[in-house]
Amino acid sequence: MIDLEIEYHASSPIDDSPRYHQAAEWISERFNIKSLTASISIVDDSTIHRLNREHLDHDWPTDVISFVFESENGNIDGEIIASIDTASRLAQQAAWPTADELLLYIIHGLLHLAGLDDIKSDDRQQMRQYERDCLLALAVPTAANYLDRWDSISY
Repeated sequence: MIDLEIEYHASSPIDDSPRYHQAAEWISERFNIKSLTASISIVDDSTIHRLNREHLDHDWPTDVISFVFESENGNIDGEIIASIDTASRLAQQAAWPTADELLLYIIHGLLHLAGLDDIKSDDRQQMRQYERDCLLALAVPTAANYLDRWDSISY
């Protein structure tokens, strides 16, 4: 069972909820998640900056923040907050649409909810591979080049 509550708290012409659900289904299958409940909020840079400072003690805007509220026996409850401003800015560097950049942030957040981390180099490589595979599964046109361009984008 997948239950996503998606809210837009910033001006955005993007409503990509079908792909967010597809990503959640793909990740749930890969990680044997029985039940995934997540709220997804699309916000602006000032909001994510404030949340990043308040909750993670990082004084800068970021692309995505995720919080796991509960994770046991294949049941996950969490929250993902992504910045449309950062997605819009970095999509230009990445040479793909803002919607695809924002989708990447949602995938990244979902992978964190599934238990992946990206602090250590090996973990980061695993995270990037799952992100790429999910993007490919969702038929994102430039997903095949994702790993090649990762280090050239200023995240």
